[in-house]
Amino acid sequence: MTAHGPAPHGPAPLARLAGMGGLLLLYPEHLRIERIGLFFAGLNILHHLEREMETTIPLRALTGVHFVRSLLLVQFLRFTYAGCPAPTGHYLRDAFAENAFLLSLADNRPLLAMMARIEAQVAALATPGHELSSR
Repeated sequence: MTAHGPAPHGPAPLARLAGMGGLLLLYPEHLRIERIGLFFAGLNILHHLEREMETTIPLRALTGVHFVRSLLLVQFLRFTYAGCPAPTGHYLRDAFAENAFLLSLADNRPLLAMMARIEAQVAALATPGHELSSR
C-alpha cells in the first residue's frame, strides 16, 4: 500500500537495489528490472540503446544468475532464462540488455548480496513444501 492507494505491482519487494542501471526489485515470485535514472537516459540518448524500460522475470523460469566482470570497470548481474538474449561480448551493451542489471562502476558488494538473495529465493521456490522467504 502506498500513500496514494495500493502498490502498483502488488506486495512490497523482498529486496530492492538502486544503481546506474535503474532499480532491481526482488518479489516472492519474480524479479523486476526498471531502467530509470539520468545515467540510463543519457546512455539511451547518446548511444541509441534500444532496451526494454522494464523487465519482469518469473523466478521459476530463472536458470542462472551470473556476476559478469570485464577487464574494465563494468560489473553487472546477468539473468539466464529460456528466450533471454545471448551475451554479445560487448560489455556495456550486455550490461543494459533486458536480462541484466548494472549497479555501479565501483563497489559491487550490494550487487553480490542481492545475487545471494535472488539465489536463495529461487531455491526456496524449488523446494517442495517450503514457504516463500519474507525476510
